Amino acid sequence: MDTKPNENAPAKRRGRPRKAGTKGANPREHIIATAIKLFQERGYAKTSLSEIARQIGLDQSSLYYWFPSKEAILECIFNFDNLKHFVNYTKTIQASETVKLYSLIVSDVTKECELPFDFFELESLAHDNPERFVSLFECYREFYQAMVEVIEKGIQKGEFIECSADERAVTILSIIEGLQHHFHAKQRGELILESSGYQVRNHTPEDIGHMAALAVLPALAAKPIDIDAVKKDSRIIMQKLLIDNE
Repeated sequence: MDTKPNENAPAKRRGRPRKAGTKGANPREHIIATAIKLFQERGYAKTSLSEIARQIGLDQSSLYYWFPSKEAILECIFNFDNLKHFVNYTKTIQASETVKLYSLIVSDVTKECELPFDFFELESLAHDNPERFVSLFECYREFYQAMVEVIEKGIQKGEFIECSADERAVTILSIIEGLQHHFHAKQRGELILESSGYQVRNHTPEDIGHMAALAVLPALAAKPIDIDAVKKDSRIIMQKLLIDNE
């Protein structure tokens, strides 16, 4: 999941809105950037449209001109095409199922940690407004199905132990979502683990992705794996995808 503004989002309304912030600023882009910042600091639920408007020097009626709701801002912030492209890409590459699964895990953890707020908030919002989050449901379904397929092929090839592929996929998703939740709670200063004596470390989203993959793969592998080699191959795959997208 990517926080790059969605170029295919609904076009802005006609008319002459008030300018936001500094002279010559693009109000729409300024609103999106400010919303992302506030979502990161406070979470989605605790951020109001009035606060977004206040931060950029607009009255709320002017903000409504560009975005009638917070959900409308989300439609511009979230672009699921990149993750969908990566899922499709893993289906075509020449690599072991172990490397593919490692890459899927790292990619998803990284993108969820890079969201401007906790994925659990987005999940709750999508549940309450399914018609506005069709792309999210499609992306989640495709990712889950890709993971099940990789695990099933890994079992067939003797790379993974005999197991229920769908249950393993759900377990992996739970690990991914739990780690991103801790990351966002830490960013907001709300990580309850700190009260337990946990020493908070400044891991990057990608670092956390590798941590998740390293926690999953050894338990799933049918035989000992060279995790350093898997990690190296995974990075080559992801780097190639970045180059292809430029």
